[in-house]
Amino acid sequence: MIKKLTFTFSLLVALPLQLHAGNAPQKSVAIPIAAAVKTSEKSSHQLTLKQLGARFPIALRGVDGRDGVSFNVRADEVVTQARLKLLFSYSPAMLTDVSHINVLVNGEVAASLELPKQTLPATLERVVDLPPRFITEYNKIDFQLIGHYTDKCEDPSHSSLWANISNLSTLEVTSQPVTLTSDLRMLPRPFMDPRDARQLQLPMVFVGPVDNEMLGAAGTVSSWFGAFAGHRGASFPASLNTLPGKGHAVVFMTDKQALPGLSLPAVSGPMIAMLSNPHDPDGKLLLIMGRDSQELRIAATALTIGTTALEGSSMAITSLIKTAGRQPYDAPNWLASHRPVRFSELSNSAAMNVSGHNPGAIRLNMRLPPDLFRWNDPGIPVSLKYRYTPQPSKSENSSLLVNFNEQLVRSVPLLPVDRLSSLLPMLPMLTELLPDKTLSMATRLNVPMYMVGHQSQLQLNFKYDYSKEGECRDIIVDNMRGAIEPDSWIDISAYPHYLAMPNLGVFSGSGFPFTRLADLSETAVILPDAPIQQEYTTYLGVMGRLGASTGYPATAVSVARAAEVGNFANKDLLLIASGDNQPLLKTWHPAMTVHSSTQPSWKLFGMDLNPFNWALTSAFAAPISAMTALFEGTAPRAVMLGFESPLARGRSAVLLWGAQPDDLSEALLAMSGGDGFVSQIKGAVSVIRGKSIDTLEANSVYYVGSLPWLTQIRWRLSENFPLFLALSLASALLLAAMAYVALKHLAKRRLV
Repeated sequence: MIKKLTFTFSLLVALPLQLHAGNAPQKSVAIPIAAAVKTSEKSSHQLTLKQLGARFPIALRGVDGRDGVSFNVRADEVVTQARLKLLFSYSPAMLTDVSHINVLVNGEVAASLELPKQTLPATLERVVDLPPRFITEYNKIDFQLIGHYTDKCEDPSHSSLWANISNLSTLEVTSQPVTLTSDLRMLPRPFMDPRDARQLQLPMVFVGPVDNEMLGAAGTVSSWFGAFAGHRGASFPASLNTLPGKGHAVVFMTDKQALPGLSLPAVSGPMIAMLSNPHDPDGKLLLIMGRDSQELRIAATALTIGTTALEGSSMAITSLIKTAGRQPYDAPNWLASHRPVRFSELSNSAAMNVSGHNPGAIRLNMRLPPDLFRWNDPGIPVSLKYRYTPQPSKSENSSLLVNFNEQLVRSVPLLPVDRLSSLLPMLPMLTELLPDKTLSMATRLNVPMYMVGHQSQLQLNFKYDYSKEGECRDIIVDNMRGAIEPDSWIDISAYPHYLAMPNLGVFSGSGFPFTRLADLSETAVILPDAPIQQEYTTYLGVMGRLGASTGYPATAVSVARAAEVGNFANKDLLLIASGDNQPLLKTWHPAMTVHSSTQPSWKLFGMDLNPFNWALTSAFAAPISAMTALFEGTAPRAVMLGFESPLARGRSAVLLWGAQPDDLSEALLAMSGGDGFVSQIKGAVSVIRGKSIDTLEANSVYYVGSLPWLTQIRWRLSENFPLFLALSLASALLLAAMAYVALKHLAKRRLV
């Protein structure tokens, strides 16, 4: 039976409740299992500790050092075997007969590693089998160092008590599939399981003729799944009229088309359904259906906005009422730029409370709009409120380290109460201990903008000094507490939005300028007049990355062919092409930063020799070449190019081009970045040859955004010394002329 549902919602406020900060919504939905675990079709995958969240090697210090990583298990899998391949090193000064490293899974000891005697530090390798009975849906692997350097009295924090676990150590998990029932309440599972740390690979199948509205629906869905995937990344291989032989897929089809092996409900309007893959009983198909492609768009929007209201194996959408649009810079994943943002919006109270002498950093992740104007940077103001356990008066080396993207901003001393009272006579009334024996304090600081990246992190680390009581009296008492108050805040509202373009770095990192509006309502994707499968895949992959940046589905993106581009003069343009199948490359040749002459050479044109124009141009836009720059040698496999839209001033265009259709995947891979790339996408032109990226800056720029008029004048004068000198000279001459006239007039009055 098909259930019917009416969606009434505000596009402005509905989804941020689900996708804030790029996290998948945690719905309280029991996963319906239809059958027992199968005895065949086992699959294995490997993840490094770095992929599981250990950004750096895990450092274990002291007589009982402990740290670890988390890993989770998909809802449609059950683990049958788990194996940890550890790469580690340790201090040769430790006593090997009483020192060891424990490997714990969810608090249970899975193995104890002996530490052979050695004279120099060396990296060892051990394979540890983790008992499957210890593994649940959500898991924590901890490494515990039990270290001793003497059989007599010892300092529990002695420098010789250390061990390092390499974050290149790997966890290999073998699992068997579990058959799930078809229930829309599970979404986005099983197509994208929030527990899975791997990159999302989700095929998208187009049935019948592929028109612009069908592609718009697919872009909405791929950006939605991309938002859930977040930092994991996502790939959406496109397929035409062919279901995958195994696994999950999303299918877009109208009632005029059919696929062999699928038993479909009658379609009377926009509809969403889930059923088993006829080629794989453990795989699921998410069907986006309608009587025409416009109804596909409605169904896709209902899926991405109203997921929490879906249930059953299929549901018909009776109406969809849009009451509001998105506002600039209101993407759920982006730090609000019109007001202070409280830390409670970035994390929860439990994560901002820590214990121990060196408990590790409290980490607050944030994405800042990439077009914040950074000239004459005063720094981003942060109001930091915190509590800590004051130590005895003789200890003055404790501190709260404030770092931004691993760069030190400030070290705030955590002084004992009597030391604080002696510094300021009026402070004792403010330094009374709270009932939990902590001291509440506050400070203000500024984060320099040069520390800020597309994806940023504020790290707050409480470090307490060990109190030395004397020989054989030193013990570690775990009574130190630290907390960051939820009403602390960070505020970027003083920064105007103004950025020199083209800038492929902000496109690759944040999807800007397309993501300026989270629903992509001012974005048009321009495909060739006769696009092919790989170009569809590239389009879907880019939509997934834009969704990961904003945390919001591209419900209003426009898709068009080259012949229709004139209808989108008021939008930013994303062009996708391969070979010579995009006619706009020839039509817009004069406006582009580069063009292909005879491969393998790519030439940079457009040197502006007008000195007046140069004087009005920011120093950042200084010409990079006297006449022509050539990319010589190996032909580029892919090129990314940014330029001002030929249809409207101030609008941007970005081209993704592949020498061959399959080379477009190189552009997507380069956008994802990661290990192996020797440089990053940036500037106006990025030429991609495998893991090598060559870049060029533009010889002239245009700007997006606006500045207050006084700031605009001050900035222009500071950036252009010739103009500043000319205006200063003109002002001096004007003042001299006015003074001359005034003095001459005064002299005449005296003679009268």
